Amino acid sequence: MDYEGTLEQLYRLERIGIKLGLDNIRKLLALLGDPQRGLKAVHVTGTNGKGSVSASVASVLRKASHRVGLYTSPHLVRFNERIRVDGACIPDADVLRLWSGMQPAIETMVAERSIYHPTFFEVATAMALEYFREREVDVAVVEVGMGGRMDATNVIDGLVSVITRVGLEHTEHLGRTVERIAREKAGIIKPTSRAVTVDQEALPAIVEWCRQVHAPLTVVGRDVIAERISQDLKGQRVRVRGAFGEFEVCTRLLGSFQVENMGIAVAASLELRNAGIPVADRAVVDGIAATEWPARLQVLREKPLVLVDGAHNGPAAEAVGAAYSELFPGRKCLLVAGILSDKDLPRIAAALGPHASRVYACRPKSHRAYTPEEVASAFRPFAPAEVVPPVGAAIDAALRAASPDDIVFIAGSIYTAGEALEHLGARP
Repeated sequence: MDYEGTLEQLYRLERIGIKLGLDNIRKLLALLGDPQRGLKAVHVTGTNGKGSVSASVASVLRKASHRVGLYTSPHLVRFNERIRVDGACIPDADVLRLWSGMQPAIETMVAERSIYHPTFFEVATAMALEYFREREVDVAVVEVGMGGRMDATNVIDGLVSVITRVGLEHTEHLGRTVERIAREKAGIIKPTSRAVTVDQEALPAIVEWCRQVHAPLTVVGRDVIAERISQDLKGQRVRVRGAFGEFEVCTRLLGSFQVENMGIAVAASLELRNAGIPVADRAVVDGIAATEWPARLQVLREKPLVLVDGAHNGPAAEAVGAAYSELFPGRKCLLVAGILSDKDLPRIAAALGPHASRVYACRPKSHRAYTPEEVASAFRPFAPAEVVPPVGAAIDAALRAASPDDIVFIAGSIYTAGEALEHLGARP
């Protein structure tokens, strides 16, 4: 089978939906020889920021001369982005080979009971863990898919377990309060873990879990202070200080929320050192500076300025809206918006709409997306909105309407951001 055929089979697994629980992934991994066994890992969960933190910690570890695996989701343009070793995406041939090699295990599971067929995320997770074993990574940085306790990635025991800021998300699966969701996410913290989180509403639930499993906890905003020194469109300088001393780091990632994320990344990297993984101070500074994480307030062009962001839920949209006001006070944008139907459309529209002079409502290539008409209707209380269904066409319409001094802002979903990067020739 060719690569495209393999991907088609993989994506077909999305129809199975979500299975929270570890029995299925453990069956699959056992049949593959338990590739997760002995893996040294950083495990990262949270509502927003976990991708930026994961990428930053992986970059620090690479600068510390370790062979590093990085597993994140979803991807922007290509499936291969999810699985990386030393910054390089898994090659097409290895995706095909690993998928083919997994078939006997899947057939064994289905023969026992058809409902044991692994989901898309379980297969991707198993593929990542097998690839990391083959490549003999020193440390893997693994981002949770959803929640934590019952997520397929929770077959690993993190040396450091990270919980970024927690908000309401996937409430039908994780619970309807921030406290309940935080307890689910705290489930990645094991007795073998050192934990890092931020001072937030959910903190008491995280503290209680750490107390139960006897895991030492570092809290950014309490034990570690991160503060911005300066910011422009090329990045920002952040001072991070704690019991470990003081670091001044530069990051290309924009927005006040990234100040907190950099504090988490620095703290997690230094907790790895406490867990026995060598990480020099210079590696922390150089690793943060080298971190690339596309579609997070990313500037793609100038004159007009083209900005793309993958914020895809209410809290993230509000953080991005605040960052936009900070970066461009008093300036409106031509907003290209495409949003998935399992997200809080009114909240996202209220966060981004006031910054728009005009909205181009579109629909990313996902069966889960709101129609452009629904998106336009949600944004019309804030700005005139027109329906331009394909993402690429909506971007082109905004660019045609823009003067050299205007801002074109593409936002609303990772899927929309990914299509924008591909359309504008800026694939990761």
